[in-house]
Amino acid sequence: MRKMGFKTLYSIVVLLFISTAISACNSRPISESSIHLNASVSEELVFGAGSFGFTYSVSEYGLFYHKNNKLQYYDLEAKESYVLCSKANCSHSDASCGAWYKNMDDATGLAMYGENVYVIKLNPDSNTYDLLSMDPTGSNQKVIYSLDVGEYKPGSWVANDIGDVYYAGGMAWFSAQYQYIGEVTEESNEFDYFESTIALGVNLQDVTTIMLNELPEDKVMYESEDNARYEFELVSKNYIMVSKNWNGIEQLSQKDFYEAYEQGEFEEFGNATDPQYEYFMWYQDHREPMFSYLLYDVKTGEWKEFDSGKYELNFDDDGHVGGVYSKYIFSGIYDGKLIYKIPDYEQEDVSVYLLDVKTNEREQILDIKNGGTLGTGYSGIFDDEKILYCLFTENEKADIFYYNIRTKEHVELFQDDRRITFRMIGETADKYIGIIYSPVSYNPTVYMIDKEDYYNGDLKAAEKLF
Repeated sequence: MRKMGFKTLYSIVVLLFISTAISACNSRPISESSIHLNASVSEELVFGAGSFGFTYSVSEYGLFYHKNNKLQYYDLEAKESYVLCSKANCSHSDASCGAWYKNMDDATGLAMYGENVYVIKLNPDSNTYDLLSMDPTGSNQKVIYSLDVGEYKPGSWVANDIGDVYYAGGMAWFSAQYQYIGEVTEESNEFDYFESTIALGVNLQDVTTIMLNELPEDKVMYESEDNARYEFELVSKNYIMVSKNWNGIEQLSQKDFYEAYEQGEFEEFGNATDPQYEYFMWYQDHREPMFSYLLYDVKTGEWKEFDSGKYELNFDDDGHVGGVYSKYIFSGIYDGKLIYKIPDYEQEDVSVYLLDVKTNEREQILDIKNGGTLGTGYSGIFDDEKILYCLFTENEKADIFYYNIRTKEHVELFQDDRRITFRMIGETADKYIGIIYSPVSYNPTVYMIDKEDYYNGDLKAAEKLF
């Protein structure tokens, strides 16, 4: 359950990998008083923690996260971790525990939003992905929406993954990855299958849904124009920005490739041990990836195209296409206006703009040369009105600044390592929460620091949490 992309090459974000280390955690039930209800966040964006890659959902009083196949919460006041289970004497090791799940990718989107905690979990008994609400203690779990997985048989669509989950404006927004199970092919004796992605929102009160796109009616190759990949670029109360991604040259299915091959096409692969594999590798370099950024108005249901075109390609050392560079990075909302960045991947520059959706007026507010912005990966605004950024200097160092959007003031803070020591994952009213970079360990350690200490560059004042 994850969203992977080339979205933040020069924004400084946390990139953490799965650790196989198993560590002990506090297994006693969480107390009713240990989580403060935080209803004020209902107007803001809340990111749901996923189980892949150590992600966290930061609230004013604690962090929600996944660990050892359990839903967990770290209380900033008590300085303790809890399993989100109120069951007495629970071992948290099987399906009788509401906080437990079997496989690492069976749960995602864990967050406190309004007065409830939400998560999406795979329910193997009902064969559904269930959006659950619960009390902050983990009790009173209720299924408020179910997405049918489907039956794994030829001629059917099967949901096999859930992307990142975002909560805003009383909605839960997420994408679902589908696989179409085709007929068994004679060439490989395997299912000829197709993929697709749908992006949707679920109203947390009346459970109505907004489908931003639909599954294709016919078997169409994934990332063709009629079966494009949709990704959330920005989520807010009033607006959703998605990217529609497809290839200008459509990939042939395994069946279609062999039919064309037998008719004399693709002669250049005639001496290959596996012609279909060689075609696949050729296709990666010639597929012509395209994009369209689309803005959805949640209130009116209207769509507006922000921009469209062909992606800039990223070539590896062998001259093959290794990926694409995103033209835009959307990083938040300020005073009803969208904040987006245009990176220059060659020069390590980035320009930051404000977009007035109603008038389509675009105002450049930052022009960063040889540097980048700092953010959490889903938001680039701190203290309601600040954008943190860095300018690279000699000796692998970086000068850290913030820009106040309201006052238009630039403030130089401190000098840091170019790799950025304190990597933000969230904030409270007076604290920053982050990971302190370690070049020798991928096992993350979460720290908390007073905002004033951070602004003064006193990173040694950061307090280790877990």
